[in-house]
Amino acid sequence: MLAATMEAFRRSLEGKDGAEITEIAVSLFCAKKELEIRLKETENASSAMALEYQRMKDELNGARKEIDALRKQNQHLTGIQTIQTNDLFGRSTEKTEDILDQVLEGNLPTKDPLAEDAREQKEEKRVNRRRVGEIIPLFDNLDSRKAEGRKKRMDLSGLDVQSFFDYDIDELNRVYGEGNWRFAYWKEDRKVELIHHTTYLKVTYTPIISVGLDHRLIRIPTENALIPKSVASPSLLAQIMLDWNRMYLPLYRQESDPNRFGFALSRQTMSWWILYVAQTHFRPVYEYLCQQLKGYRHQNCDETYYSVTLDERGPGAKSFIWVHRSGDLADVPQIVVYCYEKTRGANHLRNFYAGLLEMIYLTCDAYSAYPCYAGESNGLIILTGCFMHCRRRFVEALLILNLKGLADEQIRNLPETRAILLIREIYLAEGQLKDLSTKERLERRKAEVLPKVNAFFDFVSGIDLNNPLVSEKMKDAAQYALNQEMYLRRFLTDGSIPIDNGIAERSVKPVALYRRNSLFSFSVKGAESMTTIFSLIETARANNADPYFYLKYLMEQMPKHLYDKGREYMQDLMPWSDVYRRYETTERMNLVKAQAPPSNERPRTPRKRKTVSESA
Repeated sequence: MLAATMEAFRRSLEGKDGAEITEIAVSLFCAKKELEIRLKETENASSAMALEYQRMKDELNGARKEIDALRKQNQHLTGIQTIQTNDLFGRSTEKTEDILDQVLEGNLPTKDPLAEDAREQKEEKRVNRRRVGEIIPLFDNLDSRKAEGRKKRMDLSGLDVQSFFDYDIDELNRVYGEGNWRFAYWKEDRKVELIHHTTYLKVTYTPIISVGLDHRLIRIPTENALIPKSVASPSLLAQIMLDWNRMYLPLYRQESDPNRFGFALSRQTMSWWILYVAQTHFRPVYEYLCQQLKGYRHQNCDETYYSVTLDERGPGAKSFIWVHRSGDLADVPQIVVYCYEKTRGANHLRNFYAGLLEMIYLTCDAYSAYPCYAGESNGLIILTGCFMHCRRRFVEALLILNLKGLADEQIRNLPETRAILLIREIYLAEGQLKDLSTKERLERRKAEVLPKVNAFFDFVSGIDLNNPLVSEKMKDAAQYALNQEMYLRRFLTDGSIPIDNGIAERSVKPVALYRRNSLFSFSVKGAESMTTIFSLIETARANNADPYFYLKYLMEQMPKHLYDKGREYMQDLMPWSDVYRRYETTERMNLVKAQAPPSNERPRTPRKRKTVSESA
């Protein structure tokens, strides 16, 4: 085609002179140049459009990514707000039944529970919520178990008994006639009486004797003084410490009631007494408890934050209270030990377990300090996981979901709910084994609990973590369970390993309550004294000993051994020792005899008195 065009163009030039051919050539050349310029402009315009298109495309992709990030951030913040609101105003419970009941009935707290119309909102919500009867199939025999719990009688076997027979012979004779009645049987009416503590001043005189012809005066020293030249007694200090550490009554509040003990007592004096006794008399017992606990094979550990005003780090610095305690499934005397530390790092574990010679199972949460130290221990520390922490993540994932308009069956089929119910099945099976021996518990765990644990991890491993329909909180919960699977399964290998770290968390609660009321300790010595006294009180409670009598017992016994080099006497100072048990029983009986009225004897039916004529 190009050849034909060129042939036609050649023919058109035939008969043309040179000037005309030149003019045509110039015209063609100019047209070519103009065409090239227009082509160049078109190419530039196309390139600019392509660049603009690419820029707009990049901006669109960036906007989409930013929107996705903002959406995720909004979901995250909304979830945090929901969880925090539930923590502040919701029901504090770890029971699966209560959690699902709270979700299914729509009992989650409102965004502003303190608003003036919050009560009206709750009343309106109550009208439209689901009936309890519709969700009962989720909970097996829930009502029957609650009813069974209400029927349990109060255990009063630990109280001393005073028996009184209430009768008036003269009144009975007046009403029913003398000799016309008799005692058939006695109806028992039980009441628990509380005698308020009595404060009195005990004055003890020690002789000052005159010796020899020169009449040298010698004073017989007071034996076993708790605090030299002080009016503090073991009974008074035990009550102050118990109210301070167990009743969470700060010293300034004890000081504000001058009639509390019948005389004014300043917080400075009480504080100095507590520091002296804790550092001088209680510290050796505390260190002995720590040493005994290190020899236990099964232990639990947890930590919580605390504040100390003067710790050489400036205002606002956080300190921590660590709690170590023996496992509740192990057949050993229970020990609870609190430790004050400036940091939450693994250095505390290194210091506490320094010199460890035998392997122990340590039940804890997934805080990084535990695996860090376990990796350094050469196999002496074997970590075990906590199903309670695992369940909480799934509960949080369920709480942040918008379940409005969903039926019960749809809620039950949610992956969050299914995971919670599977963990519930594990706890129900484990709860049946609590009273068994270690060997029997291990056998039953392998037969009954292991299949339920396998079912839970099979379900979690089947969750598609890349699915956009799965919430970030649910992905986090599933990933946590998979990462902790090795530790969570470890309780199936030993009958004395607990399924969770709940016992340590319950031991942390007294610290949290004390922190809420007292806010902080003034000095490091004050914090250490607090942890020492806490350890003695909680160890006594864990062994069913009365903390008041136990503290009093230690303050009576420790001054006798203040300068002893050995520690053979320590075993008798433990709250589980027979010596202390006899002491507590005796002290209780003495209090009852001293302050309670004595029992009277069971009477017989009186005989009819003879008249004057009958006597004659």
